[in-house]
Parts: sequence; structure tokens; C-alpha cells
Amino acid sequence: MTFKETNTSRFYHYLTNSIYLLCTLLFGTIHFSLTTMMLLFLVFIPSTVQTITTTCPSQCVCNEEKHYAKCTNLLVIPVLPSYVTSLDFSGNFVYHLKRSTLTTLKSLKLENLSLANDNILHASSDSLNNLLYLRSLDLSQNPLNLSVAVTAIMSIRSALFSTLILNKNPWIFIENGSILNELCTTFNLTHVSLRFSCTTSLSFNEMSKCVYLRFFDISHGGIKFVEPGFLRNLKELILQNNGIALQRGFFGEETNCYFPELEILRLEYNMIMNLENRLSCLDKLKILILDNNPVRRISNDTFINLPSLSLVSIANLGNGLSTVKSLAFHSKSINSLNFSGNQFMFISFLRNFYFDKYNIFKLVPNLTELDLSGNIVDTSDVLTTMLLPVKFLKKLWLKNCGMSSLPTDFFSKMPHLKEFVASYNNISAWDGNIVFGDNFTLKTLKLDSNSISIVNDSFFPLRTLNQLTEIDLTSNPFSCTCENLWFRNLILKRSLMFVDVTYGYRCYSPPYRVHTKLKDYNPTNGECDKKDKVFIIVVTSVSVIGIVLVIVSSIVYRCRWHIRYWIYLSTTKRRGLKYHSLSEDSSQYVYDAFVIYCDSDRNWVRTQLIDKVEKEPGLKLCIHHRDFKAGQLIIDNIAENIATSKKILLLMSRDMLNSDWCLFEMRIAQEKFLNKETDTMIVVMLETVSKELMSPSLRFLINSTTYIEWPRKQYEEERFWTEVLRALK
Repeated sequence: MTFKETNTSRFYHYLTNSIYLLCTLLFGTIHFSLTTMMLLFLVFIPSTVQTITTTCPSQCVCNEEKHYAKCTNLLVIPVLPSYVTSLDFSGNFVYHLKRSTLTTLKSLKLENLSLANDNILHASSDSLNNLLYLRSLDLSQNPLNLSVAVTAIMSIRSALFSTLILNKNPWIFIENGSILNELCTTFNLTHVSLRFSCTTSLSFNEMSKCVYLRFFDISHGGIKFVEPGFLRNLKELILQNNGIALQRGFFGEETNCYFPELEILRLEYNMIMNLENRLSCLDKLKILILDNNPVRRISNDTFINLPSLSLVSIANLGNGLSTVKSLAFHSKSINSLNFSGNQFMFISFLRNFYFDKYNIFKLVPNLTELDLSGNIVDTSDVLTTMLLPVKFLKKLWLKNCGMSSLPTDFFSKMPHLKEFVASYNNISAWDGNIVFGDNFTLKTLKLDSNSISIVNDSFFPLRTLNQLTEIDLTSNPFSCTCENLWFRNLILKRSLMFVDVTYGYRCYSPPYRVHTKLKDYNPTNGECDKKDKVFIIVVTSVSVIGIVLVIVSSIVYRCRWHIRYWIYLSTTKRRGLKYHSLSEDSSQYVYDAFVIYCDSDRNWVRTQLIDKVEKEPGLKLCIHHRDFKAGQLIIDNIAENIATSKKILLLMSRDMLNSDWCLFEMRIAQEKFLNKETDTMIVVMLETVSKELMSPSLRFLINSTTYIEWPRKQYEEERFWTEVLRALK
């Protein structure tokens, strides 16, 4: 017993004795009756006093500042401190809710009561009758019959009652709309939550009496069918995790809007595939959530009829979104757009994805926050072009966007950008002077979980380093080598600027320093000054020499026939031999045609070509295995015989493309062909040859010359030879 209770008992003891003596003197005949009354008085008064206490029961947690108490694992509600106005009595074992269950709460001015998950099976019709100050009641997740629960709620006598929470109850609640209407008629309900209700349809029309309703949550209910109706004062509507398709007219029309005061609308995790002409007449809507819907395309002016809209989230649409029209986000009011997790390809000229990099954000002038994470973004050109019109952009998120580098010439064009996040990409290095340029506003840079191993002073120019207030480079595969000594010193010197210096920066190489904290890497100055410098010089020198050799070899190989031809010209001149230019116009030809062919086609030349052509009077071919002069250089034989041949007969086959000498003959023949003698080349296709296998110059020759094809059928050979002979003559 407390000191206060002891004094109280003494007071009533003295008072009782005094009254008893007085009654004995004045009313001796009614001594027994008065004594009985005094005994009742002694029993009643102390019990009343005991219900008013300032001590929190041992099974509860109390907070006097917040006027709050929470009790768990109890069978009855204990006596609570007098300051409690909010009681969380969820997770207990009430079983039968009666008026006497709440007796200990009668002396409190209780405003908020949660009886959720209390295993309530039964409830008396007057069980909530004594809660005269109640504003909010939560009866969620109880195995209670619907009609019994409604009867108990109707017993509330508080004129302040306005919030009803009935989540996770096994009731088909909304389909019996008259019940909700009855509750709204009895009470001025402003907040109703019916999450996880067992219903497939929702009728706003049957809620016509809920004229004061401002918040309505009917999420996670499996709703597929919605009947329109007016809730003119509703400000927040939560319909997430249902099966709603969002048909036209869902929100009414411009002149007849069902939710004219609506400010927050949540429609994530539904079956919305089309947004065109679906969002209208919600003039006061500020926040719109459309995540996780199977949207296929976003049409022009989707949000234009929402003049107060400030935040739009249309994220995690899966891989179905393929089209974002040029003016899809057209809005003067949107300042925050979440477009993350859509796997959209912001890359030019892709066949399966459409977007307009010049106009996609052009008519969103007040956009300040943009999240493009979880999409593929081309940072070389597309990113800068897309965001150039967004002059007031302050925050940009590009997590997991397949980036291998930071965008150049971007930061200097974003005069208000303060936060840039590009985590979970493949960025390894950048030139700070080129990347950050003249940007003076950037404060937060987050590049955690990338491929950064070395950070040197070129990454962060001093001016950029001084303006930044937060840098996050954690979870990168850093190297504990002398090349990172500058960075190690930097994170120790400016530890407040870098996120999680103690644990976030660890080494992945060399192998003997794996998992070492970068801050603990402490090589000697002598070690870094000697070994690493020599190593860098050697590696750099070998690399430069190797690159030069590769480049020279590539040039020599690609120009080998030009080089061979130049060698021929120089040796001819040095030996003093007469050289006939291929452009020289001479009417004295030794041969009618110089034949270019490979050895694998020699049999066809001998048995077919020579036999058919040279039987014609006056026609003579130059065949290299027959007509070249013995003892003379092959180069000289080729050049001189081409010069003394009226025309060039090219026999095309796949083997010919692999013959070095045939290609050299082609090089000299092209000089003759291109030197104003466009009728000198005759091309015969012995077999089909893909143009992809040809060199660019040969491909040009084939494209600019009509060729004759060797027939596959014998009866067409006569026409073939007729065309060849006509071309030679």
C-alpha cells in the first residue's frame, strides 16, 4: 500500500468513527442501519480511489509525454495511469468483449483504443457504451461475426468518434454497403480502413451517407469491379493490391467529378494496362502512385488534366513497357517523378522501344526530382539530351542503369543539381575536370557498388571536393596499392564527408590484402616512391610499344596491296624500265582481255573459256599460266599484260577472294577501270559470292558493274557465252 493510500485510509477511518459516535447519541434506534451504510461507504470509496493511479502496470509500457500505453499477453485490462488517452491493447486474449471488460477505462478520457488481434469471439451489445471520449477504434483481425461487431460499434456514445479500423477480418463487408452506410449515418466517420477485406467488388454509390469521409483504405482486397459514386470530401483513397483495370469515367467527368477533393491516390499492384484518358477531373490531386501495373505504353498528355499533381510514381512496371510518347509527362505541376525499375531502354534507334530523347521531359519545366533507376540509360548522349530542358532538376537517381562511365558535359548544364546517385553500375574511373566542369551546386555524390578500384586526385578537382558535403563510394573493389594512397589519406582527413569510412571501404586486391580496411592500409613512403614508380614506367613503356606495333602491323596489312604496287612503281623507275600508265589511251592491244582467275578455276578456264572464246576469229585472251614471260618478275608480267589488254575479264569465285595474287591483279585492274575506262571491266560470277566477304573496293566495283552469271543449267550455257562474246567484242 502506498503512502497516499495509507493517509486516505486513516482519513476515512477517523471520519467513520466520528459519524458513528454522532449517530449513536442522536439515533440509537437506527444504529444497525447506519452502521451498515458506513460499511458500504468504506468499501465503495477506496475501490474508486484505487482506479485513479499514476503507476504503469508491470505488463504494460507507458509514455506519459505521449499519453500512451501498450499492454500484451493479458486476459483483462489493468488499471492504467490517469494520463493515458491512447491504449494499444492488441495481441491479448479478450475472447468475450463485455461492458465490464472496459470498466477500468471508465475513469480515463480514452480517445484511441486498439483491440486488434485480441481473439474476440463474442461482443455484448453495450460493450463499448462507457467510452464517452472515444475518437478511434481498431477491431482488426478478430474472429468476430460481422453483425455482432456492428452492434457493438453502434453502442459507442461518443460524439467525437470518427475513425474505424477493421482490417484483416473475414467479412464480405463492402458488398453489403448498407452496413457501412448505417455506420456513417450514426457517426461522422472521417477515416475508415478495411484492408484485406474478402470482397471482389466495391460500390461507392452504396457509401453515399459517408459525407464526412476523408480517408478510405480498401487495399489488398481482390477488388475487380467498381461501381461509381460520390465521396465529395474524400482526400486520400488507397486501392492498392486489387485487380482494378481503371476504366474510363472511373473518377467521373469534368462537370461531375466523384472525388473533387481527392489529394492522394494509390493504385499500385492492380491490373491497369492503359492510362490514356483515365485520369481527369481530379483537380486537387497531388500524389499519384501507379507502380507495379502491366502498363504497355504511356500516351501523350496522360497527366495534363491533373493541374495540382506534384508527385507521380509509375515504377516497377516489369518488362512490358515499350512506348513512352514524346509528351507523355507533359505537366507544369509535376516536380517529382519516379520511373524506376521499368527495364526501359533509353538508347537511340532501338526497334522494340520508342521514346523521344529531345521532348520526353521538355514540357515538365518544374521537375526537381527524377528517379530513372532500374532502366538502361545511354550516358554518352541520350541522358544529357533528355534532361537539358529540365533546368530546375535538383535530385537525379540512376541506380542500376548499366552505366560504365559518368556523363560528360552534363553537370555543367544542370545549374541546380544537388544530388546525383549512380549506385550499382559499372563505373570505374572518370576525369573530374571534364565530368564536373563548371557545376557549383552539387552537394551529394553516391557511387557505391560500382567497379572503382583506384581513386586519384584527377577524380575530384579541389573546387569540386570543397563544395561536396557527402560522398559515398562504399562497396567498391578498392586496391590496397600505392596508387590509392592519396585516396586513403583523403577519407581519413575528411571522414565526415565520406559515408561509412570505418567499414565501407575494403580492399579486393592484391590477394594478400583482401578484406583489409582501406583506412588501415599504411605503406611506407619509400615503398611507394621506388617500386611502384619503376613498375609503372616499365608497364607504361611496354604498353606503348605494344600498341604502336599493333597499329603499324594493322596499317601494313590493310594497305599491303597499295604498298606492293608502290614498290613495283619504284623498282620500275629505279631500273629505268619504260612504264605505261594504266590511263594511257592506246589502240594497239596485244590481247582482247586479261583474265583474272585463281588456280582452283584453271580447269574451267582451259576447258571452257579458252575453247569457247578463242575459236571466235580475232579474239585472244591473256592467260597467266600460258602467256606470262618466263624469267620475268610476276609483278612486271601482271602490269605489262594488263596495260596491253583491251579489257579485263574477272572470274569471281570464293577461292579467288583468298588468292593474294588475284587481289594484286584486281588492284592494278581497278586503276584501269577507274581511269575513265568504265567499259573495260567484265565480271563473270562462277558461283554466288556474298558481298560481306568482299573488300570495300571490290564491293564498289561489283555494285557499279553489270556482271554475267555462269548458269546452273546446261541449256542456258549458249546464252551465257553469247553475252560473254558480245562483251569482249
